[in-house]
Amino acid sequence: MPHLKELVERHKDDPFVLLGVNTGDAEDDYRDGMKKYGVTWTCAYQGGTKAIAKLFEVTGYPTYFLIDPEGKILGKYGSGSDYDKTIQKEIDKLKSSAK
Repeated sequence: MPHLKELVERHKDDPFVLLGVNTGDAEDDYRDGMKKYGVTWTCAYQGGTKAIAKLFEVTGYPTYFLIDPEGKILGKYGSGSDYDKTIQKEIDKLKSSAK
């Protein structure tokens, strides 16, 4: 969680959105966790259905997707900060193309 908070803060003025999807917890646990960890980004609760996880072929948690403004998936990543440079590179591309 700390890394995600840092990522959101670092890119608060960039064309970047973090969206979380919870698939395994009971709804009360999900809501309590949102408060406990101070989640500041948009999150969705889908309960035990895992429809979104199936659609995007998620095989482990957490899984992160980098999606461009047109909805194209640019990358799929596991946990950690190994994707930070890729995210920065894509944000830089978006910012330069907007000029």
